[in-house]
Amino acid sequence: MQYLERICHFPEIAYYELKDLGRTEVERYVLSTPQTRKICNDPEVVGVQYTTLMQEAMVSGLKYLPRSEYFLKIPQQQFCVFTFLRGGLNFCLREALYHAYGFNHHTSSFMTSQRYMEDGQWHIKENQYRKIKIPDNATLLIGDVVATGVTIEEGFNVLLDYLRVNRIRLENLIFFTIGCENAERIFKNIDERLRKMNPSYGRTIIVYIEGKFNVAEEGTNLKIKIPGTDLLRTDALVTPEFALSQYEELSYPLERCAIYDAGSRSFDITEYFHDVIDYWAQMKKIAERGFTLYEAMKERWHDDGWEDFDALTEQKSREWPGVDKLFMLQLHKACTERWNAKFLEAAKSNKALIELCIKRISELNR
Repeated sequence: MQYLERICHFPEIAYYELKDLGRTEVERYVLSTPQTRKICNDPEVVGVQYTTLMQEAMVSGLKYLPRSEYFLKIPQQQFCVFTFLRGGLNFCLREALYHAYGFNHHTSSFMTSQRYMEDGQWHIKENQYRKIKIPDNATLLIGDVVATGVTIEEGFNVLLDYLRVNRIRLENLIFFTIGCENAERIFKNIDERLRKMNPSYGRTIIVYIEGKFNVAEEGTNLKIKIPGTDLLRTDALVTPEFALSQYEELSYPLERCAIYDAGSRSFDITEYFHDVIDYWAQMKKIAERGFTLYEAMKERWHDDGWEDFDALTEQKSREWPGVDKLFMLQLHKACTERWNAKFLEAAKSNKALIELCIKRISELNR
């Protein structure tokens, strides 16, 4: 079982180390910030507002990165931000390095990589543009969303070929992601390959944003889903702060995906909103056939039994060892206040879900 062990907690950021009983060379962390909670909960955050919030979060993510003093000893010219277009641009790591560490002489590399599905398999297209320039002994920073992980896998095949042909050694790799288990699977393999190429290789770091989400699959028991794309809250290992934030708005735990489409969210907002509105329109049709708000919420955010404080504490203390009683009381209070008797009665009809869908469609159309 994986769990989150708190490293630090400040108003601007909480950092956790992701641990389990296995051994891996890859360091795994999870961060939570006010900015990324807003991004993952509120799909109306789009365009420049979205990337500005992400940049602020990445500055905190780098500033408080565990053992960041290790990186501050490395000449800034050896840092390189590698961006998969378009989604990777949203992480603003080039700017974050400047604001977190004062770096101004780091390099940047770019590569297009657009996935598509054919005959049930994910493939890559539109990967012709490459502007790759990586210094020797580089520390590489990447930010991207990971669902299937095809973009990262294919991109690193190109990147490792570049390193091999040009006899360039990679020293460290830092990867920030809104993602799922596939990130670990991929980077464990990449870490092994990099260590074979460079015996003095240092650190591979994955930093999950707000949690390690689950990715929808064909067999996932949800009324609405896009397999291989949707990053789900359902039974995900999320930060305590993100769990508490699910009680701030009724719609938060019901959103189809923790990020929707990362590229269009910044650069094709009309297309992006069409995607989000379409989800709520589909939900409304299902509600009109009898699907209730209670059923919708329980299939996407499993908080059964949390009305019992002892049961909640026993369950979550395994995932968040060391989290204090005061926080558990906050989470318990938020859950019980949502699921009060009046709301529970209303939620068990489809009318409440229809009304919520109409409200969300109206908000998104604005």
